[in-house]
Amino acid sequence: MLAAMAASYPDAVVVSGVDGCVRYVNPAAERLLGSPATGLQGKHVSLLSSPDEQLRSRGLAARIVAGEDIVTPSVMEMQREDGSTFFAEVTLSPLVGDDGEVVGLIAVGRDVTPRIEAEADAARLRAIVDAANEAILGIDTDGTVLFFSPSAERLFGWPASEIIGRSGDELVAPRYRIGPQRLFAELATHGSFRRPTVALRRDGAHVEVELSAAEIIGKHGSVIGAALTVMDVSERKRTRRLLDRIIEHAPNAIAVKDLDGRYLVFNWQSMDGERRSFVGLTDADLLPADMAQRSEQQDREVLAGGEPMTFHDEFSSADGRLRAFITTKFPLPGPDGETEAVGVIASDVTELRRAEADQAQLAALVEAAPDAIVARDQDGAIVTWNPGAEAMFGVRAEDAIGRSYAELVVPEEERGEFAKEVADVHAGRTLTVRTTRRRHDGSRFPAQVSVAPLALLDGSWRGTLSLIRDITDLVGTEQALAQRAAQLERSNTELERFAYAASHDLQEPLQSIKLSAGAVIATAEERLDEDERELMGHIDTAVTRLSDQIRALMQVAQVALGAGPGERVKLSVAVRDAVDALRGAAVEAQAEIVVHEPLPAVEVPRTEVALVLQNLIANAIKFRREGVRPRVEIAATVGETVEVRVADNGIGLSAADLERVFGLFARGDTDAPGTGFGLAVARRMLEHQGGSLAGRSAGPGLGSEFTLSLPI
Repeated sequence: MLAAMAASYPDAVVVSGVDGCVRYVNPAAERLLGSPATGLQGKHVSLLSSPDEQLRSRGLAARIVAGEDIVTPSVMEMQREDGSTFFAEVTLSPLVGDDGEVVGLIAVGRDVTPRIEAEADAARLRAIVDAANEAILGIDTDGTVLFFSPSAERLFGWPASEIIGRSGDELVAPRYRIGPQRLFAELATHGSFRRPTVALRRDGAHVEVELSAAEIIGKHGSVIGAALTVMDVSERKRTRRLLDRIIEHAPNAIAVKDLDGRYLVFNWQSMDGERRSFVGLTDADLLPADMAQRSEQQDREVLAGGEPMTFHDEFSSADGRLRAFITTKFPLPGPDGETEAVGVIASDVTELRRAEADQAQLAALVEAAPDAIVARDQDGAIVTWNPGAEAMFGVRAEDAIGRSYAELVVPEEERGEFAKEVADVHAGRTLTVRTTRRRHDGSRFPAQVSVAPLALLDGSWRGTLSLIRDITDLVGTEQALAQRAAQLERSNTELERFAYAASHDLQEPLQSIKLSAGAVIATAEERLDEDERELMGHIDTAVTRLSDQIRALMQVAQVALGAGPGERVKLSVAVRDAVDALRGAAVEAQAEIVVHEPLPAVEVPRTEVALVLQNLIANAIKFRREGVRPRVEIAATVGETVEVRVADNGIGLSAADLERVFGLFARGDTDAPGTGFGLAVARRMLEHQGGSLAGRSAGPGLGSEFTLSLPI
């Protein structure tokens, strides 16, 4: 009965004695081991295992024969007769005789190779999932999380035990959630799903990720869920954004062109100043034809050489300016190592070239300058010494550079003042001084020194630049001119004294002539005919006019010699003196004199100001327009000087007459009587006080305005 059961049992059954040798195998064991019973009987049971398992198999058999119960089945690698192996799950039990002693062992086994292989595959897959950088999730069709990899735990901050069973939408930032219905609809339409989104960590932080999804198909062919792969791309995107920002705001043009010359990246504005997208365009679309051809030829050279190359280009921009560029081009390899694009970095060096040209011109100017040009560092050591300095001081540049400027060219008695000048320049001021400098042979010479600070771009002081001019000839000329001026001053004084004396002496004979002519007219009037009386009248008139002119000449000489009172009064007093002196003449001419008060409360020389104003007011009344009532306005302002303006509505002056009327014996275009001395005397009076007198007029018939100015 027992043998029949063993023969019909589906699992393999092997029975051995206490020596471990096979006594019985059932048909299932024959099929499993690939050998008839006769080929197996007599073999030790351990020989049914693969060579690697035989030692373990022998040990297990010994333990069973010794009476040990091994309840747990063992998975062992077995070997068939043909040498092939398979995995079997083997249960070992002792075979007990009627007397209760162990007489052998019974092994029952089944082929579990598919299960073991599946478990191995699952283990390998699990290891891959656990080691993956990407978060891997499994969800069902309702979006419920069924699987959550270790990487997912790290990315989302959730332990798998807490998130499994919850909605996957909790792992997505609210505004980016699409829900399971839309996800599976996309998968049904396209078979896969891939898009950037934003994950929501457990702590509330947002993380930029890239989501990929694929359907999970059940054993019946229906969709039972989706496998999700989530890659953290936040650092990559942040780096990309920073790189894009750097490229966008870089002062250089940065571009990438494909092998057909089309721009894939271009960060710079167009040549006409407009910023727009150049992606997809070529050099022919952007540049003048000749420059586009040069650029294309450069690309070919770079691709042929396979190395970076630098090019220098010039072209005219839309505004007509010539612009210079330095362009570096280099091949960009693809994943296979083959060149797939050309990188371009171009720098506009127009201003640099212009600065270089200016620097060259400046250097040439410094070299050619006859004056000494010396630059000093912040320690006072000479760093620049031009040929002009070599000639001026008798020291070669190589001997001067590095030495103390003060010790080399500044006399000892001048160094205290020199230190003050350096301090002023250090404070940012530019100075021009006259001083003394010393040559290499010890001789000294007068010099004009202009000193300016040298500063870095941040404004910090770096040193000084000095321009030194030998003014020996200039000083000599100035001394000669001063001596000549003193001689002329003495000569003028003598001439003015002579003019005063001569004028005084001429008054007496003129008075005699006038009195004689008057006596003739008075005593012999009845005996004189009409022509004789007219002649005597002309003599009287001419003598009177000549006397007035000589008297005015005396006034000029008197002013030049410094005669006259020095009393100082309020300006209003001097103005009142002038107006009161001419009140009768004003009434006779029906003139209106307007004083704009209050006048500034400053003191002025009483006599000089009153006489000048009296002359100006008198001229305004005298040189009036026919049929127009004279109007004279007096106003004053005060600043660094006091200015008094006298304006009238009289006959006015032409541009030619404006300056001429201040000369001796000079008058405007008028028939009114006068000596031509008044304005000349007035101007000299004011100049003697350090002031001035000027006039202006809109033209003949439009009135005049005279302004006297005096220091306060």
